[in-house]
Parts: sequence; structure tokens; C-alpha cells
Amino acid sequence: MNDFMSKPRFQIPSLRELKQARLLKLLNDNQQFTPETVALIHAEHRRRVLKKKQHRAEAYVFYRNILRDPNATVQEQLTARERLDKLLGLD
Repeated sequence: MNDFMSKPRFQIPSLRELKQARLLKLLNDNQQFTPETVALIHAEHRRRVLKKKQHRAEAYVFYRNILRDPNATVQEQLTARERLDKLLGLD
């Protein structure tokens, strides 16, 4: 099978994300929790997503700086390129 066909070109939500979204919808539909509780759950989810995005951005800048560093060894540059490719989903 061709490698370009084996990987999706869009972000597929993980099973965990789907379960969380379904749970939040059920909680909100059934009114088992107050709207404040649901808002807190949403806020926590957003905080975790932003934390992951922040970490990814910091890693990108770190590896990009290694590639631009004229004093970096070839091995360091190759490792940085591999990690960047993996980070960007190009591997």
C-alpha cells in the first residue's frame, strides 16, 4: 500500500475526545449537573488542549533553533529534523 494513502490528511478525534464530548453532551442534556459544573468541565478540557498546543509550539521552536545553529553537529541536525517531521506529522 502506498505510504501517502496510509495516513489521513486531517485530524481524527481520538476515542477519548469523542467519549468526553459525548459525556459532556449527555450531562448537559440530562441536566444532572448544574451549568456551572459543565462549564468547569469545558474549561478544564480547554486548558489541557491549550497546554498541549503550547508544548508543541515550544518543541517546534527548540528543534528549529537546532537546525539554524551553525555550531550544531550533523547528528544533532538530523535528529532535530526527524523530530520536527514527527511533530508536524510528516514522518
